[in-house]
Amino acid sequence: MQRSRGALHIRPLLVLCCLSLLLVCAGCAASSTTRIEEEVVTNPKPMYTYTKLLIQDLELKPELYSDATDAVSEPRDLRYTKLPGELSGHIERFVASHKMFKNISRDGNPDAATLVLSGTFVRLGRFKITIVVTLRDGATGQEVAVFRETLWDVMNTTDSFSDLGREVADFLYRIQYK
Repeated sequence: MQRSRGALHIRPLLVLCCLSLLLVCAGCAASSTTRIEEEVVTNPKPMYTYTKLLIQDLELKPELYSDATDAVSEPRDLRYTKLPGELSGHIERFVASHKMFKNISRDGNPDAATLVLSGTFVRLGRFKITIVVTLRDGATGQEVAVFRETLWDVMNTTDSFSDLGREVADFLYRIQYK
């Protein structure tokens, strides 16, 4: 049985199309910049019972960004010391846009209706930022949720803080009815 000339070209064309699709999918996966590593909610009462959110600046240790031997690092160090406050501002803005809480503040005294957001920077570098956010009950101080996230492919650390603020706000939105 003899194949037609058109049938001889279909198989290589099909293989080429499959390989192209595979490369496109791999390229999309490689450009993903956010990886949520952990989301844990341990609160015995529903999260929607909290009507207030108190946002505390995340802890940023100087050893994550400072180079004491570099004399020109002073302006850079000054810029990095402002980053926790900047991230808190982004979180506040994005949480307010979701309208989950009646009152959102960055200072004040927590009570039974307050959810306290705090945390720490685990890694802060040119290509990767990792944060751990902890939510605590305002009355008891008991941890009710933990969120750990890594932002990859960071070219400019200060530009990426808006993305981190959005991710933290999205986490709060996702756990609202857990």
